[in-house]
Amino acid sequence: MTPGRAEPARISGPRFFSSSADEPYQRRPTDLLLALGGLVGVVLLALLSPSGTDLEAAVEAVVISLPGVGSWLWSAGYALLVLWALVVLGASVLRRGRRRLLAHYLLCAAMAWIVATGAGLVAGLSWSEVLDRAPALLLLPVSTAVVVTGSPHVARPFRWVGRVLIGVGAVSAVLLGLTSPLGTLTGVIIGMTAGALTHLLLGSPGGHPTPAQAEAALAELGLTVVDVSDAPEQVPGMALFEADTEDGGELTVKIFGRDAWDGQLVTSFWTALWRRGERPHLGRGRSELVEHEALATVLAERAGVPVLPVVAVGRSAEGDALVVTQSSGRQLAFLAPDQVDDGVLDDFWRALLALHRASIAHGRIDGDRLLLTADGAVALADFGEAEIGAARASILVDRARLLVATALVVGPQRAVAAAAETVGAVELAEFLPYLQPPVLAKVTRRRMKEREWDISDLVATAADAAGVEPPTPTPLQRVTPRSLVLAALLTVFAWAFLSWLLGLDFAAIWAELQNADWKLLGVALLVTPTIQLAQALSTLGSSTAALRYGPVVMLEYAIQFISLTLPSTAARVGLEVRFFERFGIDAGAAVSMGVIDSTSGFAVQLGLLLFVLVTDLPAFTTQVLGNATSTSSDESSQPALLALLVVLAIVSALVALLVHRSRRYVLGRIAQARTSVREQLAAARGSFVVLRRPRKLGEMLGGNLVAQLLEAVVLGICLRAFGFEAAFSQLVLINTVVCLFGGLMPVPGNIGVAEAGYTLGLQAIGIPAEVAVSVAIAFRLVTFYLPPIWGGMALRWLKRHAYL
Repeated sequence: MTPGRAEPARISGPRFFSSSADEPYQRRPTDLLLALGGLVGVVLLALLSPSGTDLEAAVEAVVISLPGVGSWLWSAGYALLVLWALVVLGASVLRRGRRRLLAHYLLCAAMAWIVATGAGLVAGLSWSEVLDRAPALLLLPVSTAVVVTGSPHVARPFRWVGRVLIGVGAVSAVLLGLTSPLGTLTGVIIGMTAGALTHLLLGSPGGHPTPAQAEAALAELGLTVVDVSDAPEQVPGMALFEADTEDGGELTVKIFGRDAWDGQLVTSFWTALWRRGERPHLGRGRSELVEHEALATVLAERAGVPVLPVVAVGRSAEGDALVVTQSSGRQLAFLAPDQVDDGVLDDFWRALLALHRASIAHGRIDGDRLLLTADGAVALADFGEAEIGAARASILVDRARLLVATALVVGPQRAVAAAAETVGAVELAEFLPYLQPPVLAKVTRRRMKEREWDISDLVATAADAAGVEPPTPTPLQRVTPRSLVLAALLTVFAWAFLSWLLGLDFAAIWAELQNADWKLLGVALLVTPTIQLAQALSTLGSSTAALRYGPVVMLEYAIQFISLTLPSTAARVGLEVRFFERFGIDAGAAVSMGVIDSTSGFAVQLGLLLFVLVTDLPAFTTQVLGNATSTSSDESSQPALLALLVVLAIVSALVALLVHRSRRYVLGRIAQARTSVREQLAAARGSFVVLRRPRKLGEMLGGNLVAQLLEAVVLGICLRAFGFEAAFSQLVLINTVVCLFGGLMPVPGNIGVAEAGYTLGLQAIGIPAEVAVSVAIAFRLVTFYLPPIWGGMALRWLKRHAYL
C-alpha cells in the first residue's frame, strides 16, 4: 500500500519549536479546566498545610537520615529545572519571530508569584515570613510556570524533558529541605495553574506541521508534489493539507503531528468527554489512527462503495503519521440545489447502504464528506471515524446524518423523497428518532445555525413519508416561582418542627453555626460537585446510546436544580428521559435506563449497609470523638424522634388502607404502575443489554459507589467543622440509611426527611443534638440547597445546546 521510501534530501537536527512562528494562537477549553482545577487544588492544599500530615513528618525524618554525600545530587536536580526554564526562556529571545513569547513568560511568572504569595498567606504565613522564604516559595512555582507555558511552543521530545525535570526538581526541593512535601506539591500546582492561565489569556499554538514540513514528509513516503497548502476546513487533533502531483492529480493529506498540542493527553481527554457527533480518539496512537482509516477505506472499496482511494500511509522521520488519499470532486455542502439532481441523491443513498451492508458505519457523514466528481459520480470521503462491525444504532445515525446533509442542500422534500425511494418507509421510520441536533456532526450543526435552519420541518416531512406520527418529546417539569415558594415554606416548616421536637431553639443552633470552622465548610462545598462526576459515570453505564461524559455531567447538575420541586427519583427519571430522547432513544427505553440506573444505586446502597452491619466496622453503637465544650442535650430526644418517624409511617399506612378515598387512590396508582411497567418492558427490552456487559455494570456500580463514598466524605468534613470526628464506616452508614429512606418518600428534595434522618443518625453515634442539627443543616446546605445555583446554569446550557 505504501510506496518505497525515498532518501531525504538533507539531514537536519531535531526541531526545537513545535510550529512556525506565525501560526495563530488558540484558546482551548482545557486551559480553563486546568486553571480552575489548579486554583481549587491550591486553595485546598493551603488550607491543609498549617496542620501538616504524618507523611510530611516521615519524609522529614528520611531526609535527616540521608547521607550528606547525596546533597550535591539533589542540588543538581533542582538546578536542572531552573536551568531548563532559562533555556526555554532564552530560546524565545535568540530565535527570530519568537520574541513575543517573552510576554507569555513574564505574565506566567507574575501570576505564579501572586498565587504563591496568596497561598502562603492563606496557609497562615505573615508578609515578613513570605518575603523571608521567597526563594523556597517562589523558585519552584515560577520555574514550573515557565516550563508549562513553553510546552505548546516546543517539540514533543523537549516537552517531555521539561515534564521530567519538573518532577526531578520537585523531589529535589523536598530532599534539600527547601520546603515540605505539601508545599512542593502546592508549588508545582501553582506553576501549572499559572501556565494554564497564560494559555487561556494569550493563547497557544496548535503545534501542527507547516506545508513545507508536510511536503518533506510526502517525499519521505515517495510522493513528489508540486504544491502543498492548508485545507480550508481543519479538524482538531490533525492537520489537513491539499497537494497537487506532477501529473495534475489532487491529493488530500491528513497528518497527525507528533507535536500537535490538540493531540496531547489532556486535550484528547477533553475532546472525548465533550465532543458529540464524532467518536473520540482517546487511547489510539498516531499510527493506529492512520492505519484504521486506511483499513476502513480499503474494506469499503472492496464492498463496492465509491471512495477516494488510499495513495499512501506511513510515518515521517520526525514521527508524524500520514494518510494520503486521492482528492477529486466537489463537496455536496458547497453545491447549489440545481447542481444536485435526484439521481445524485439516490446514488449517495446507495453508496451508504452498500457501506452498511458491509457492517461499516462511516461515523462522520456530512456535506464535506459527500463528493460529486467531475464525471457526475458520487464518492464517500474520510473514513477516519469509521466503525467496523458497526452496531445498529451507529448505522441509523449515519442515515439520519445523510438525510440532514442532503436536506441542507436540496430542501426537506427532495431529500426525504430520495431517502424513501432507496431505504423504504419502514427503515425511514426506524431512523426518524435520530433526527436530533445532538446526533449530528459539529459542522452540520454550525451550518444549521448559520442558515437559521429548523430541523423540525425535516422531521415532519420524513414522518409523513414514513406514515408515522412525528416523535413527541416528553414534557419537562418546570421550576416555577410558585414551586420555589412552596419548597421554601416546606423547608422552614421542617426545620421549625425538627427544632421543636428536639427541644432546641434557633439561638442554640445559630451559636453552633457561628462556632463552626467555615474554612472546612468551604472545602466541603468544593468537594460536593465531584459527587455528580461519579453519578454521571453511572448514567453512562445505564445507557445504550453513544453519550459523552461532559453533557451527562451537566445533566446531573441540572437534576439538582429540578430536585427542588420534585422527589429525587422523579426528577432524575424525567430529565433523563428527555435527554436520552435527543439521542434517538424512545421514551420506554429511556425510562428503563433511568430505572436501571436507580436500581443499581439502590443495590449499592443496600450492599454498603449490609457490609457495615455484618463486619466489625464502627457503626451506630460506637461513640465518636469530639470537643468537650459543646452543650449537649440529653439523649431522650433520639428515641422520641425515632418513635415519631415510626408513628408517622404506621399512621400513613392505616390512612391508606382504611380511608376509602385514599385506598382507591393507592390501588389505582398500583394498577397504573403495573400497566406502565408492562408497556415499558415491551418497548425497551433492548435497554437491558447493559446488564450483560461487564463494562457497563462496572460503570453503574462503580459510579454509584464512588458517589455514596464522596457524600460520606462531605458529611465527615461538615462534622469536622463542628469539632467532632467519626469513623468513615459510621458516616457511610448514616448517609446510606438516609438515602435509602429518603428515596422512598414522595417529598420534593426530601426536604425535612433528610434533615431529620441525618440528625437522628448523628445522634445515634453520640453527637449532641444541637451539633447534630447544625451538621445536618451544613451538609444539606452544601449538597442540596446551594448546588441548584450551578444546576440552573447547567440546565440552561443543556437547553442552549439542544440536549433538552
